[in-house]
Amino acid sequence: MKIAIESNDGVTIKSPFIRTRGYLVYDINESDIIGYEYRQNKEKRSPVIENSVSFINIQSLLKDCKTVISRGMDRSSLKQFRQKGIDVFITFKTSAKDAVGLYLKELLMEGAIH
Repeated sequence: MKIAIESNDGVTIKSPFIRTRGYLVYDINESDIIGYEYRQNKEKRSPVIENSVSFINIQSLLKDCKTVISRGMDRSSLKQFRQKGIDVFITFKTSAKDAVGLYLKELLMEGAIH
């Protein structure tokens, strides 16, 4: 399973409502992180997800991801991700790795992973 995290520096989760420069994509096996990569958003325009061109760009960046972790998201963006089958997890954490750990812990408590 792959989890994408909005990040401008490849370490922390970006602040809500600030343009996303890219996504940290964590590769998860069961409940362990087995690797990660940084995928840069190459679009120069504002990535307002309501804009279909921007969402297509984001969608291509995250085509293999099951979940997006963010510190905040507008309803339109949330709706578009959910329509594409991508789960959205909102957190107050600033560390990307800590946020992935928290997300995995919640999945374990829900019984979604073993």
